[in-house]
Amino acid sequence: MSTDRVIPIDQPRPFGREELFFSLTDPKGKIRYGNEVFTRVSGYPEEQLVGAPHSVIRHPDMPRCVFQLLWDTIKAGQTIAAYVKNMAADGTYYWVLATVFPCPGGYLSVRLNPSSPLFDPARELYAEALTCQREHELQRGRSEAMAVSGQQLLDRLAELGFASYADFMREALVEELRSRAGLPPREQDKEYRPDHDTGLVLLGQTSRRVVETLHELFASLEVFSRLNAKLSEKQSTMSELGPSLAFLALNAHVASSRMGSEGAVLSVVSRELSLHAKLADQRLVELMQKIEPLCKAARELAFNVAVAQLESEVFVAYARELDTESLREESTFTALNTLQGDLSDRCCTAMAGLSVLASDLSRVQQIANDLIGHVGQMKVTQLNGKIEIAGRRDAAGFIGIFEDVATIVAEARGDCDAIVDARASIAGLLELEKRLTAELADVASATNTLSMPLLEGATC
Repeated sequence: MSTDRVIPIDQPRPFGREELFFSLTDPKGKIRYGNEVFTRVSGYPEEQLVGAPHSVIRHPDMPRCVFQLLWDTIKAGQTIAAYVKNMAADGTYYWVLATVFPCPGGYLSVRLNPSSPLFDPARELYAEALTCQREHELQRGRSEAMAVSGQQLLDRLAELGFASYADFMREALVEELRSRAGLPPREQDKEYRPDHDTGLVLLGQTSRRVVETLHELFASLEVFSRLNAKLSEKQSTMSELGPSLAFLALNAHVASSRMGSEGAVLSVVSRELSLHAKLADQRLVELMQKIEPLCKAARELAFNVAVAQLESEVFVAYARELDTESLREESTFTALNTLQGDLSDRCCTAMAGLSVLASDLSRVQQIANDLIGHVGQMKVTQLNGKIEIAGRRDAAGFIGIFEDVATIVAEARGDCDAIVDARASIAGLLELEKRLTAELADVASATNTLSMPLLEGATC
């Protein structure tokens, strides 16, 4: 199918923010199947899309480096989410956030209408990358231009605070789903029509329960997003707590030494501070070593749950498109089984990530509890010191020291409490895991029941 005559028009092609669409391609990117929303928004009839390369909807405003990144990622067996500007059959454009991953027989791409705060910066970065690409193509050729523009894109993402494209895409997908969370349900999403096949009704009911559970799971992960933000923000500060406490303990020891025999009690106080400062520092070092892997696991879990939520929603949307007539077509079940299988696999990946996070948090909580114990002892020591110096003019130097100790102790305790709170949330998430496992089994059963007549017909 040729697209040479399609001329880009600077006019958006509208589709609903609540709409989702998907397409299946073979390993080379040729379209095998797409749902009704895909054909409607693209402007091409289904018979023209099937067998055509997915680049049929590529817009010339898209920098090539984004597609290079996409293909490198999915060929490596991984999932990628990327903002993409597409071109419809009439030349109009439409933006999507595409989530693409390998599936049996090729690749599956699920797209949504983007609206999060990250969308506008992404468009600006794409425009810069495209300008860079065109400038270098004239001098160095297409391949080098793509490499240079790709590096520029990564550099600009780093300036926005994203250490890698993977970090950016995780946050982009999570933010897009948060943006969609407030959308009212479409009227046709509330219940199945009475003329639907009973098997379709059962499929719709079971898959809707999966959607609701994943929504609940996604919302519950907010506590880990807050923990991730808090620990990332305080990582450098927490690494300075141990040395700061040791320095204050040393100052207390020096101050008590200057008082001679009259400073004997304060000398004991300073030794206590020094002991617990040293023990607290050891726990802080352990905690810092665990923080980055913990934050990475939390981000990865949130991303996989977001992808699973997206897959579950598009599964429900596709099931609603089906009717008794479409159930006679083999392509329908190819798409349905692919969506169901990938949804199940993604949920298993997410649940495995939840188990890893629970284990990591359990160890971090032990360290945090030990740290809380040492911090508590320092608080007691600090209070005893304040009582001892009360009314003593020669102990004025201790006042500032003990006030600083109190400030650091309070800060350390707050950081540890955030970790303990996150660990407590795991129990509720593990209960959701059990529910989700049962619901996925129901969806698989309903899908197999629908497929049975077609399989029996093929056998005869």
